[in-house]
Amino acid sequence: MGQPGQGSTMKYDSLLIENSRSRPLAVRTAWGVVTAICWGLYAYLWLPLLTLILWLFGVHTAATELYLRNNQVEPFMLMALPLLALAVAVLLISWAELNRARFGNRERRSATPDASAREVADALGATQAVADTLRAGKTIVVRMDEQACPHAAIAHSRPVPEGEAAALA
Repeated sequence: MGQPGQGSTMKYDSLLIENSRSRPLAVRTAWGVVTAICWGLYAYLWLPLLTLILWLFGVHTAATELYLRNNQVEPFMLMALPLLALAVAVLLISWAELNRARFGNRERRSATPDASAREVADALGATQAVADTLRAGKTIVVRMDEQACPHAAIAHSRPVPEGEAAALA
């Protein structure tokens, strides 16, 4: 039943094979929300292990030493550390925005001039006709000699499949 070779057609589960772009945006969004909720639940289940690991690495000790020494809250530390973190974040964001304003709308790369057909031919050790064909075509089949120098080039209007390229050579 449902096995190959028994004459019956195999059934597939339409929930597993789907084209998500053919579904409406509301359905895709709803499934995205369901997926996010499931991932959040999965992460929540790992929190006890994360707590244990952080405890072992001394996060609890650091918090105790910084905030709760002698069972009292140090008001300066309670205010200073978050303010320092905020100041560092503002500084980094300001620096990034300054650089974006300075360099964001400029094209700093200069255009590279095209090589002439003569330069291509000289660099490849090919004839002028081969260089002209290489510059003119989009898809080219190149025939090489034993020294890996191109001695023939054939332009095609479409990509050449592997089998046809071997037949042309």
